[in-house]
Amino acid sequence: MSSSKKLKEIFVDKDKLFYNFGLISFQIGILLLASAPAISITLLIFSSICASLNRVDNYFLDKYNYPFLIASILMIINCILITLNNINLTQSEVSNSWIGLSNWLPFFWCFWSFQRYLYKEKLRLNTAKLLIIGTLPVLISCFCQYFLKMYGPYRFLNNLVVWYQRPLGNENGVTGLFNNQNYAGAWLCIILPLCIIFLVKNYKNLLIKFLTFLLSINVVYMIILTSSRNAILSIFVTILLITKSIKTKLITIFSLISIPLILNLIPIFSQNFQNFINRFIPFELVKKASLNNLSNLEISPRLEIWDKAIYLIKANLMTGYGAGSFSNRYSLVGGNYEGIQHTHNIFLEITFSHGLLPGLILIFMMIYLIINSWKSYNNKIRNNASNQKIEFFNFDRAWIISFIIFFVIHLSDITYFDGRISILSWILLSGMNSIIKENYQFKNN
Repeated sequence: MSSSKKLKEIFVDKDKLFYNFGLISFQIGILLLASAPAISITLLIFSSICASLNRVDNYFLDKYNYPFLIASILMIINCILITLNNINLTQSEVSNSWIGLSNWLPFFWCFWSFQRYLYKEKLRLNTAKLLIIGTLPVLISCFCQYFLKMYGPYRFLNNLVVWYQRPLGNENGVTGLFNNQNYAGAWLCIILPLCIIFLVKNYKNLLIKFLTFLLSINVVYMIILTSSRNAILSIFVTILLITKSIKTKLITIFSLISIPLILNLIPIFSQNFQNFINRFIPFELVKKASLNNLSNLEISPRLEIWDKAIYLIKANLMTGYGAGSFSNRYSLVGGNYEGIQHTHNIFLEITFSHGLLPGLILIFMMIYLIINSWKSYNNKIRNNASNQKIEFFNFDRAWIISFIIFFVIHLSDITYFDGRISILSWILLSGMNSIIKENYQFKNN
């Protein structure tokens, strides 16, 4: 068949037309997600619309959508109740409760629509490659910020794209193009499992193997430069989950215990040696690893924040207080720390903002998808002896681990409200659901 006939066939077939346009838009959106989020979001919205048209598997016939549909209804009802009963709320808090729905409701739809671009192993593999390539600007911006002292913000396309690259001092970790070091750390450590699985792939080309090694090392090092304890802990969690060797797991645990002890030895050396070390390891990380900080858990800000959050949740268990209201509520109940914007725990955050039932539904679904996608991965490994197929399945394993890392980070911090992190998390969830469905089809065949 000639190329002109193929082109004509594509344009006549509406399903194929929508799918091809949507897939291209989705993949470009993935590529630009880290570096140009505004453009990426526009493309991903377009791809989601394309994926929703002329589709055989109706949204309301997919049982995996039901929990999110119920959560949506409950969140909207909660917002209505908060609006009607606004005696103790400011107008800003009422408005924020409705605006806060945008952090969840559109993604419940994207969870379903994105599966059209992730339903096969090869599609997920290509998405993983694009995420890694799209992370290169993050690594470059981190390098320029830390070693070349190139500080932003850098603005492009009439402020449509902003790379922050904040000035560094003793109290700051690397942010790269992100607004905050914790956001940069979260992005990098979620991408890390995908980098590692490419690293251990049996490439025959030595140049490709060297480049994947260089990439993985750079991702790990930039995570360290962020000084984000959650992100650094996630390096060890990733290795523990991704390796099957007991010996490697033991070495990882030993390293996790010994590294803080080594960092605490730095201050006993001469000032010149300390200055040399601080060129490569941020002073902020050394300070955070201090035995005084590690042992002084009773005054840890997070424990105090969680305590206040639980107290507030108990007082308004079913409807919550609305999104964006934690800062004011925390101050009203005598919170000890200034500038606290959220609860530093994703379950507490959803429950505080939208009520207990949405919190339970969303956390349950996240855990359910983790467990069942992992079971599906193991089932495919057991039932397929092909080395090529197993190599594909290992990418699925890394995909699941990436979401587990997201989940682990959000037990003690919330980077979800950076649009890049939230979109990435729902892409991963969508892919995990595709893994489950793929396994179901595999068993039926």
